[in-house]
Amino acid sequence: MNKIFTTLSLSALGFFGTIAQNSNVQDPPINRCGSPKVNHAYEAAFQEMLAKHERFANGRTASVVYNIPVIFHILHSGVPVNSNTATTGRNISQAQVNSQITVLNQDFRKTNTNFATTVTQSAFVNAAADCEINFCAAKVSPTGAVLAEPGIDRINVSTKGWSALPYTMSYIESTVKPGSSWDPTKYLNIWILEFGGADIGTLGYAQFPTIPSGTAPVTDMVGQGGAANTDGVVFDYQYVGTTGTATSPYNLGRTATHEIGHWLGLWHINGDTSCGNDYCSDTPAQSSLTGGCPSTTGGTSAAGCGTVSPNPPGKMYQNYMDYSDDRCMSMFTAGQKARIQAVMANCVRRTSLTTSTVCSTAGVEENVSNIEMTVYPNPTNGELFVDVNLLDTQDFTISVVNTLGQTVKEVKQVQSNGGKIKIDLSDKNVGVYFVSIKSKSGSKVKRIVLQ
Repeated sequence: MNKIFTTLSLSALGFFGTIAQNSNVQDPPINRCGSPKVNHAYEAAFQEMLAKHERFANGRTASVVYNIPVIFHILHSGVPVNSNTATTGRNISQAQVNSQITVLNQDFRKTNTNFATTVTQSAFVNAAADCEINFCAAKVSPTGAVLAEPGIDRINVSTKGWSALPYTMSYIESTVKPGSSWDPTKYLNIWILEFGGADIGTLGYAQFPTIPSGTAPVTDMVGQGGAANTDGVVFDYQYVGTTGTATSPYNLGRTATHEIGHWLGLWHINGDTSCGNDYCSDTPAQSSLTGGCPSTTGGTSAAGCGTVSPNPPGKMYQNYMDYSDDRCMSMFTAGQKARIQAVMANCVRRTSLTTSTVCSTAGVEENVSNIEMTVYPNPTNGELFVDVNLLDTQDFTISVVNTLGQTVKEVKQVQSNGGKIKIDLSDKNVGVYFVSIKSKSGSKVKRIVLQ
């Protein structure tokens, strides 16, 4: 469909390079930054990149599953962990962070349990896609120190010399992010805090990826807000995961799914204007973003765009890039997946994440001269073989660890120099795992995909 491009107003944004959700539940949610629009120059560069990526992808037979390490910078005022009151609840628990990572993995791999009940129209069922993105909790800091809590960096704001919480988005961009960001080529930085001032009620916001365009990259929102030390996503502590401080109707972790969708190059489903263009041909045009939850059983909701988006199928309010309540959100489309995959394969700081080793304390593919380990098939459907060869006889342990740092399988060998060892993972959820071997001589880790 042909749509009118509208240039993004910097004065409307209030800060550069961000898209936000707002928690006003009385009316359809609004963007606290002020109705940002699809930017013509940015999207033109994106389309050029996407076309090149698709030409390359046509010659590829195997699917690509990308792994993204995450670090949650949890900002608090010196209060104990999981102090769930109005003034102290910002220091959320490890369990709440883990619940958010679980939701992200389910949503981006299309294994979320609410898909079958909320997406019932055949047109939407057929459009839904597994985006083949996995998230894992970082286990080491930029200095190589092992994190006491995988995926978490707790920050007492007084130790940074920052103002007292809560924070406006302008303060976050100018002070918080640059003062706490970890290497964005190795980590997806996620900041958890409380929004204040004019930004009270905001759920979260994200920085768009930098798009390669010839020799001069087109950065987030045409050159503004694309700096490495501000790259990542920000959430209010009340809208993270499924437990602890998670607050209804945004208590199922979908704020993170939505904002990371922006971080991976997706626009709002209505193109941020009435019946606008989100540049995904399989998302129907709709006149506005959706407030509330029209139906938890997939009922039709009028799109308001006449013959462009008839009724049915109507609004795709189940899409993660709409503004529906969490209980309604349940799908990405194949068109959205194509954009995400192109970003992961081509965009500065996104593609480098795929080789990051921070989700392992030993380091993926670590070289240990007297340990040889081969893991196959990879990807696997559940039957996994580990070939081990040690230079001498010794005890060793093979462990399979999930993205939350939890050991799901363990095999111990006593006084052995290796051999072929079969491990059954057929009872485990699909996703990324780390297979490690540890002995007195050292360790080695390899990443596998269970599908």
